[in-house]
Amino acid sequence: MEQSVIYATTDGRKKLEQKLQDLIARRAEVAEQIKIAREFGDLKENAEYAAAREAQNNLETEIGEIEATLPRIKLFSYAKADTKSVNIGTRVKLENISNKKAVEYTITGVLESDINSGRLSNESPIGSALLGKSVGEQVEIKVPAGKIRYRVLKITNGQG
Repeated sequence: MEQSVIYATTDGRKKLEQKLQDLIARRAEVAEQIKIAREFGDLKENAEYAAAREAQNNLETEIGEIEATLPRIKLFSYAKADTKSVNIGTRVKLENISNKKAVEYTITGVLESDINSGRLSNESPIGSALLGKSVGEQVEIKVPAGKIRYRVLKITNGQG
């Protein structure tokens, strides 16, 4: 099974690499917690030991996920985004056809998405539906609350 590409900026990749280094650095700390907890006696009834082992499992899971993600990253730049249509790295201004309200979103990769900042993942329902659309086109998007129809008003690079 081929794993999908994950889009990220250079900064996004660097942050993920730093997080991995931080997690790897915590391995010794967690191992020490397990060693100390073992000294409390019977491992079957040792809550400290169980908690330390769970922390170790969680840490190793997170390290494994990041290590699996890094080779799948494809870098993109907001400044170099192709604005002929909605792409990863573009900022798109939309008009909700039913209420005429305008909204703006920047399409980014899943690692850097933040709905509160208007940064939508290319894998989100809205982000994926907008990909490839041009100014003037309409798109109907299925969201948890139902369907929303938008008209693409403007496409710029997502910088800034």
